[in-house]
Amino acid sequence: MKMYRCTRNKPYTDEVPGATKTNARQGHYVKANSVEEAIAEMGKQFPEEIEAGFTAEEWNDN
Repeated sequence: MKMYRCTRNKPYTDEVPGATKTNARQGHYVKANSVEEAIAEMGKQFPEEIEAGFTAEEWNDN
């Protein structure tokens, strides 16, 4: 399994850096076999945000 850094695409409602810039968001770290699997896991954690979608990229802590 690989580690993926995932972000939620739904806009934030607060006045925080991540409100409009997804690259400013801390992200969620998910162990999965693929990007698709990581996004599916995010959908389980945040079912109300499935329509807005998620991003996932392989994460290397080095």
